[in-house]
Amino acid sequence: MPASERKTRPRQTERTRRALIAAADELFAEGQVPTVAAVAERADVGRATAYRYFPTQEALLLETTFLGDSEALRSLPELTREGDDPAQGVAEAVRRGAEWTLEREARLRMVLRASLDPAGETTRPARRRGYIEALLEPVADQLSQAAYERLTGALTLLFGVDPIVSLADNSDIPREQIPDVLAWTARRLVDAALGESAR
Repeated sequence: MPASERKTRPRQTERTRRALIAAADELFAEGQVPTVAAVAERADVGRATAYRYFPTQEALLLETTFLGDSEALRSLPELTREGDDPAQGVAEAVRRGAEWTLEREARLRMVLRASLDPAGETTRPARRRGYIEALLEPVADQLSQAAYERLTGALTLLFGVDPIVSLADNSDIPREQIPDVLAWTARRLVDAALGESAR
């Protein structure tokens, strides 16, 4: 294969990926949750090609410029390994997760709404379970099995757009205080679980 062709293919691949992601952003801006087929049509890319880049809608959503698994989220599990206070680490992870979500709230609400439609095919990535397991790893051996399961279940309620929707729509809490409220709740939950297991 000529050197010029070897250089062209990676550039073309990247251009196609960028075109598909740009099309997804356009659809979001129009109030639609993008599917792989819709993005392919908008970007004027063959469906088969689009599915090679994004085999599922979830894969597409994870790669869009607003929802990608950013460094801010990937770094959350490290917070409980940086200090001596695991409860504070979990609280800070919840706070940062809420801040990240609030910055993307409108589009995340669209994804939530689409995922609740029984006739639709939109599924939300279940990343929070992995974050919580990693966050609790330093204290997992201090918790009974029952306490660990209750705590992971309770913390699941504090991540993602779900608690943002609940507090923004059903309380008088100013939006800028929502991350602090969720962080406070997370800290109390971890402290309670550790105290219960210690007894």
